[in-house]
Amino acid sequence: MSIMRKHIEEIRGRGRGRGRGKGNGAPSLQTLRLPTHQVGLDARVKELKDLLFKDDVKKVAITAMGGSGKTTLAAALLKDSEVKDRFVGGIIFETVSQNPTSIKKILESMWKKISKSQRSKKFGDVADARIQIEEMLQEKTQPILVVLDDVWSQHDLDQLLLEAPECKTVVTTRFRIKSCFYSRYDLHLLDKEDALSLFCFWAFGVDHIPETEYDKTLVEQVVAECRGLPLALKVIGSYLNGQPEVAWISARNKLSEAETISDEHEGGLLQRMEMSFTGLKNDEQRQCFLDLGLFPEDEKIPVDSLFDIWIHAHNIKWFDAFDILLELEKRNLLDLVNDLRNHPGITYGSTSELYVVQHDVLRDLAIYLTAKNEPVYTRKMLIMPRKEDCIPESWKDNSHQQFAAEIISIHTGSRNENQWPEMKFPEARAIVLIFTGNEYFLPPFLQTMAELKVLIIINQGSVDTKLKGMTVFTSLAQLKSVRLVRLTVPPLETYFRSLENLKKLSLSLRKGDDESNHGLDIEVCSNLSGLEEINIDHCRDIKELPATVCNLTSLEKLTITNCHDLNKLSEELGNLAGSLVTLILGSCPALQALPNSICELEKLQFLDISHCGCIKTLPHKFGKLQSLKELDMRETCLKVNEVPPSARKLKSLSRVICNEENKNLWESIKVSMSNLKVEIADHCYNLEWLEK
Repeated sequence: MSIMRKHIEEIRGRGRGRGRGKGNGAPSLQTLRLPTHQVGLDARVKELKDLLFKDDVKKVAITAMGGSGKTTLAAALLKDSEVKDRFVGGIIFETVSQNPTSIKKILESMWKKISKSQRSKKFGDVADARIQIEEMLQEKTQPILVVLDDVWSQHDLDQLLLEAPECKTVVTTRFRIKSCFYSRYDLHLLDKEDALSLFCFWAFGVDHIPETEYDKTLVEQVVAECRGLPLALKVIGSYLNGQPEVAWISARNKLSEAETISDEHEGGLLQRMEMSFTGLKNDEQRQCFLDLGLFPEDEKIPVDSLFDIWIHAHNIKWFDAFDILLELEKRNLLDLVNDLRNHPGITYGSTSELYVVQHDVLRDLAIYLTAKNEPVYTRKMLIMPRKEDCIPESWKDNSHQQFAAEIISIHTGSRNENQWPEMKFPEARAIVLIFTGNEYFLPPFLQTMAELKVLIIINQGSVDTKLKGMTVFTSLAQLKSVRLVRLTVPPLETYFRSLENLKKLSLSLRKGDDESNHGLDIEVCSNLSGLEEINIDHCRDIKELPATVCNLTSLEKLTITNCHDLNKLSEELGNLAGSLVTLILGSCPALQALPNSICELEKLQFLDISHCGCIKTLPHKFGKLQSLKELDMRETCLKVNEVPPSARKLKSLSRVICNEENKNLWESIKVSMSNLKVEIADHCYNLEWLEK
């Protein structure tokens, strides 16, 4: 175990993001970050500022092909001190994407940020939203900057563009905006010098070709074949890092055979990127990369969702899955949003608040590879690249066939029972269902998935949507992981009785159909004898953890996060004494106290009560937690004025994370606990949860 813990400590230092990563959805202004190695960025930011600061310029369009660094340039602009000083009324960042889930939802997000309100506002339609936002902007006397990132159509842009005297807009896009009202900034590809510097940083760790070992001409040839495209230089440089000369020669030859890179021929970019996929170490890593294409573009992907698939559908062990995640990050095939050092729960197998993002070109590569030269019904992965009103015609045309797909992703709008075609997926092991709308009936063909291990259902819309067709669960006895996100569900006990193999249940529910604890108070708990993990996140109005959850005597991990009305935990929590190892109660600001029965959890190793500011004291018998190794109480316990004397008996406790205000409380008992390390948490306030 000591070797594993050392490995995890090394992992923690790898994260390059910040914060706990509350919430999900598209990357926000808080999570935007600049690249580790920047080339030519300062000059481009200056050019863009000079254009934007002109009195007669109200709208600027940054145009370039995918992978050119448009979002990076926009991020650098927003972080520039002159820009911050100029736009004191606020800087608003919104990701639009190729197929935006809802223009109205984006406008609602903009209203919230412009008004600086902690509450969401629902509009009747897009026109209503625009009118009200523009009326609010008319009253503003200080300059505001709105950035619309990754806009794909003039129609979307026209609906999102806001007109007001003190408002300026920057748009990043792949298409040429025709309107004469826009000033265009054409983002050119990198010149030879900057391209070489960027490539060398990722290939060698320095900004130049090392004097020894490497053939300078060969390196320059590879760089030239990347055609000055930042994404290609970064990904291919990472792929060739540490590779022998023969791999470099092979890479140069493959790159030279690919199509030209241009706005009209982005297939050439995908062909160049493909070598980074084939160069992964094994089939497991390649499959895990492809799985990133299951989730919507321009959205933060919960690591927990990825691991559900990797662990339960591909039979990859947890720590091996984490190694794969880091390998993909090392090769620049994904980016971690969070700073892993702020996530001590990783040591104990918790990734509940970790997120990754992936460039949409790399997502396109994953989807391209899953569909390459194969008929629909023989593909091992079946992915709808983006939201459509209905199932693709090519799928329906083959509905008389048995599909070979093992991993599936379906992204639609509202669906009723009669809108689903009859299809058969006898080999399916994981399915991701994503939708936007006020009604969603689960596809009846789920009943054909006798081997299904992972079911993920995500409502991307802003309205409360009731999940219907729940009877399909009675046919899914092999399920090991169920994840329900932003849904309204009926009481789960009616449908979960047959899920005797279920290992993990993740719930982010908006409202219980019976108004009682979001369907969490389920008698079926007694039937889920093998359930090992429960995650409850962003569940509205849940005030108390149901006692029935505490009857799951096989439960090893219990995570409750961002439940802002939760004020009480059941005294029955002590029933989990023989199994519970990890307990996370993060960002539950109304939670008044820990139950005394928590002291009975003899196997508990990690306790997280961070961001729970109403907890006044720790239980008197806290010292009974003899297995407790780490305690995270950052941004919480500000009212705690003493550590229970019994805490001196916590002989296994080796790490406490707290604020400066509470450090002395632990230092006073540290003399009797030689292994204890008290760490001061970084002050990092992340308010993304306010948007959810």
